Amino acid sequence: MHFPTAGGPFFRYLRMWHAVAASLVVVAVVAFLVLRPSGGARAVPNSPCRAVDSAREATPATPDLDGDGFVDLVHEISETENFDLFVVPGSEHGPDPDRTTVFAHDDLGVPHDVQTGDDPLQPTVADLDEDGHADLVVSGAAQVLWGGPKGPRVGGAHGRVPLPGSGYSTAPVAGDFDGDSHTDLAVFRDSNEARELVVLRGPFKRSGAPVRTVEIPSPVHEGASPVLVAGDANDDRATDLALYDSPWDPPLLFTGGARTAGGLSKEPERLPEGENVVFGDFDGDGRQDIAIGRSFVDSYDEVDTPHRRGQVSVRYGKEQGKWVTMDGGDFKEGFGARLAVGDFNGDGCDDLAVQLTKKKEAGDARIEVLRGGSEHGLGSKPWRSTKRSVPGDDGPDGGTLFAVHDWDGDGRAELTLLGEDRWWITDGTGRDEASFPVAPSKDQGS
Repeated sequence: MHFPTAGGPFFRYLRMWHAVAASLVVVAVVAFLVLRPSGGARAVPNSPCRAVDSAREATPATPDLDGDGFVDLVHEISETENFDLFVVPGSEHGPDPDRTTVFAHDDLGVPHDVQTGDDPLQPTVADLDEDGHADLVVSGAAQVLWGGPKGPRVGGAHGRVPLPGSGYSTAPVAGDFDGDSHTDLAVFRDSNEARELVVLRGPFKRSGAPVRTVEIPSPVHEGASPVLVAGDANDDRATDLALYDSPWDPPLLFTGGARTAGGLSKEPERLPEGENVVFGDFDGDGRQDIAIGRSFVDSYDEVDTPHRRGQVSVRYGKEQGKWVTMDGGDFKEGFGARLAVGDFNGDGCDDLAVQLTKKKEAGDARIEVLRGGSEHGLGSKPWRSTKRSVPGDDGPDGGTLFAVHDWDGDGRAELTLLGEDRWWITDGTGRDEASFPVAPSKDQGS
């Protein structure tokens, strides 16, 4: 069972947009493309990858709020102390901005004393009450918009997951951490009263209440605010939980399905050093692999990047004790700053999108796609590279990696990049599928 995440790489918040997201009223500008063509790695003979007619036939589209089989683009953006939630419905042509629904702060029922960040975030999408419809878990308030045949509606039913205490800045991530076939939630709490990992076991009542709440002492050092991402690293059908992006700790992996109150292992596994973690099946053997990016770029550009290449380390499900490390990009270019997983060529194996950036807040991002399905999983060079940018006061601002999904249901995933006030949907080889403003026009939405 696989669940989408909030705050992870393809579901993590974008630190470099602190100033941009706080003032979204920006003049739309014309984007231009810089494409470095290359041949791409191909699947070898007898590769386990198998082409599929449609990703919607292979696995359910997520997040698909209205149940039409197409992925919807969902994101939160803070403007002041409040925030709006945008839902851009999917279609056979990808996200349709003309049908955007905007949930304002009051529509969401979020209390005014709840902490909100100023980054674009992806809410968590999961069926919490097991009625067959996808629900939305929004912001650090863990506000729930209950789904229905046409998805969550403005003025519709909502609840709130009762989180202990305060100190939550992102929505919980979803997974079946105890392996009982019910969706659970996990979130990191960082407050003066307590720093801990909180697991809420499902199923959830319509009020938002879980069956049980379990509080686990923080596994990371004081001052760290780790991002959570869910996946199945050991093929046991219970969801595992990775924590990453701490400057003082390596990424940590809690194994799910343990005989503990929260279903997670008592002690986490220390993974190789890096700043982000993703799960994907890169060799097509039906087991999820783990990839870790390490760009060597300082999170806030306060320290010069070492004169070396960035890298991605991969552990394949069939070789649990072995890590394969790949260097990429030019020296000091920050290969591995952000990762996302998707099957861009429809061959049945996941590919890995890797962001490169010399300065994380400078807007110079470029994306390279490493093809899955080679003899050993992710293929070697040449890789495909793409970049989107818009003019800015201090030079061009690049589109950064936000999410990967099969937006148009054609069996091949597309990249979603966010730059200034624009989305770009590109096919992973450099060709645009769509481009439109982040905020809809005033006559759209709710």
